[in-house]
Amino acid sequence: MKEDFQSLKRKQLDDKLRGLRETNIPEVPRGGWAKAIRTALAMPSEALGRRIGVSQSAVIQLEQGEEAETITLASLRKLATGLDCDLVYALIPRTSLEEIVEEQALRRARSLVYTVSSSMELEQQAIPEQEKDRQVQALAKNLLVKPSTGFWDDE
Repeated sequence: MKEDFQSLKRKQLDDKLRGLRETNIPEVPRGGWAKAIRTALAMPSEALGRRIGVSQSAVIQLEQGEEAETITLASLRKLATGLDCDLVYALIPRTSLEEIVEEQALRRARSLVYTVSSSMELEQQAIPEQEKDRQVQALAKNLLVKPSTGFWDDE
């Protein structure tokens, strides 16, 4: 039952993320979004500082932090508010969550099957490639239903 619930949660989240994955997200401007928007508004850093309750040098440090990708989300949200903007934050999977889990199940199954297969080859009990492939597919299917400890290990 838990596994069905996990799959359902993945599918629901995939549905929410599908539109974002298909969106053409623009490149971050040189210097970061906050600085680009502030300068496009012709807003001096001192004015932004007054709006968010920090000094002009703090605004510059925050903008530099955004450019260096060291800024916190809280600080970025503060800058966005001062610029009358919304902060949009999301992790967008490159493929569907289902595909990520299926690929990991295959990687894990291959690792497990080939580890056992190597041991058997040393004992002159080699398994034909077709049989290994069948075992990988069967194990991956089982891992999808009931992930084992170490499922996300890439060994």
